[in-house]
Amino acid sequence: MIDLHTHSTASDGSLSPRELARAGRAAGLDVMALTDHDCAKGVGDFLDECGKVGLIGVPGIELSAEVPAGQLHLVGLGFDPHDAALTAKFGALLDGRAARNRAILKAFQDNGIPLGWGEVRAFAGDELVSRVHFAQALVAKGLAADVRDAFARFLGKGALCYRDRFRYAPADCIAMVRAAGGVAVMAHPLSLDPDPETLAPKIAALRDLGLQAMECYYSTYDAETTVALLRIAFRLGLVPSVGSDFHGAPKPDIQLGRLPVPRETEGRLRALLRL
Repeated sequence: MIDLHTHSTASDGSLSPRELARAGRAAGLDVMALTDHDCAKGVGDFLDECGKVGLIGVPGIELSAEVPAGQLHLVGLGFDPHDAALTAKFGALLDGRAARNRAILKAFQDNGIPLGWGEVRAFAGDELVSRVHFAQALVAKGLAADVRDAFARFLGKGALCYRDRFRYAPADCIAMVRAAGGVAVMAHPLSLDPDPETLAPKIAALRDLGLQAMECYYSTYDAETTVALLRIAFRLGLVPSVGSDFHGAPKPDIQLGRLPVPRETEGRLRALLRL
């Protein structure tokens, strides 16, 4: 079994990179990628632990691209995590996240909502602070029922305290991953457009920019959605990918090892990633 979209404490997951590798092996996975948001900080520990537990580990990252509507997330897989040019570009993304965090905190203060940086930081430890950590702090203070409620009322796009951040254009995201020897994959495609008919030409445009694969097997997609996405992938010559988008505690309904794919699909993914 294979899972090419997971998160650790290096971004907004609840398991450390090493814990994640062990959890993947325990769930029956054979191949697993760590794809934290905007950074590859946990990749070294993850790959080391994968080697120890007998799991094929894949370095990865999840990038949010700038688009006029919807949300476009691109997963980079199999790149050189030590590539200097790629690391510099990741740095710009992390700087943008830090600026956004300051703006979000100010928005809470401006709206009279008692939330301090220390309370948010406590949920991230020494790692990257994301909106999930703001949400967890709100839940802990009794200001939101759960993480989903916190995003709906305060942190989701268009909500009271949402603030935007720096993102690269789709072409830049794809180019930076491929220049470092990696594979560019579209994550959870319906986030860009929930209608497969109008989504298809948008994916075709990304394919023309160098996109190589797209997630058709995803934790929240039903069989009908998966089939519709598989048809798009086949028509456009893209390799179908599989990703749970596992986070652990922040998304407790999503588990590892629950997305079996056909052997032919897994074989194509292994070939694409040179595994």
